[in-house]
Amino acid sequence: MVLEELSHMIEVSIPSLEREVDESGKSKKLFRVEVLFNERKHYVLRRNSEFQTLHRKLKKIIQTPDFPSKRNPHLRTKPLEQRRQELEDYIQKCLRCCWTSST
Repeated sequence: MVLEELSHMIEVSIPSLEREVDESGKSKKLFRVEVLFNERKHYVLRRNSEFQTLHRKLKKIIQTPDFPSKRNPHLRTKPLEQRRQELEDYIQKCLRCCWTSST
């Protein structure tokens, strides 16, 4: 299968955020990452720090877009919906970088 064909078979989105309370009672914000591949949908929950780790690893093997900041210059932090959208855009750009660098 050609990589270009494969790129049309994979869809990745971050449609929502979920909150989870850990053992210590601390609330964590998790991004729901959905992957549609071969007509099957899978999802994982990931923290912002896990996206940052992925970014550092990807930078070593492909040219990546800039990682979206957690902070807004005018506010202490960005609204969660804005962060969710920026992370989704970032993942989409990374996928495009992978496909273009592989062909």
